[in-house]
Amino acid sequence: MSFFVDTHTHSQFSPDSNATVRDLLLRAKSTGSAGVCLTDHLDLDAPRNPGLFEFSIDAQQEEIGKQSREVFPDGGCKVLKGIEIGLTPENMEHSREYVAGHSFDQIIASIHFVDGEDPYYGNYYEGKDFRQAYSRVLQLVYETAREFGNFDIIGHFDYVARYAPYEVKDIRYKDFPDELDTLLRFLAEEGKALEINTKTYDLHGDHLQILDTDILRRFRELGGEFVTLGSDSHSADRLCDKFEKFAGVCDLCGFARLTFFEGRQPRLYSPKK
Repeated sequence: MSFFVDTHTHSQFSPDSNATVRDLLLRAKSTGSAGVCLTDHLDLDAPRNPGLFEFSIDAQQEEIGKQSREVFPDGGCKVLKGIEIGLTPENMEHSREYVAGHSFDQIIASIHFVDGEDPYYGNYYEGKDFRQAYSRVLQLVYETAREFGNFDIIGHFDYVARYAPYEVKDIRYKDFPDELDTLLRFLAEEGKALEINTKTYDLHGDHLQILDTDILRRFRELGGEFVTLGSDSHSADRLCDKFEKFAGVCDLCGFARLTFFEGRQPRLYSPKK
């Protein structure tokens, strides 16, 4: 039997989610999940709609506590309080101020907007080849994470390739060794986690994006210890989606144990019970 902690989920506090906190916890209960962390979107000053990806942290955490007590009155599943902060060079200080005074089990740092564009809509790629488009984002992931500092997990480092129009639709170590080494070395030295975001490896258009295992192996070579699995679920049925598959991939790349965070501290666990 396998059990997992899903470290990346979205509830009604994210505007693009179809799941409530209760939906996610009921799904975790029905599937025997070991844990779930609620990590709703905080993308301050979003370019197309500046207030869309903001929410009340107090209200979210109160709801998580309420539903946790009702769905798991006797425990049995770790219900964790988190947040996914979408960073840009311009929103660093605003993001720091927004989360100040709140306690989390974990913080994910992600890039959703690049130079005022969301890659989801396609405009970001105009006038760039795949090397320019992907390299820019990898550099930005590193630069914003280093400057922000207050995070535990780098979320979906290869998000930029999800919706790309190029023939090369995957982030491959052989194409970006310098940019990836810089990022992975930083994460290893700072004791941060690299996320395997299983939503990225769904079918997008006509392409099934792959995870380049050379990236995971290189992270291990550089001293990386912590890898998390996150479904990035926006509906309850995707909780822990493809975790069996990617736990096996992590094991082959030197990560026999996976990670979740509790009280901002890494917890290693084996997915084999």
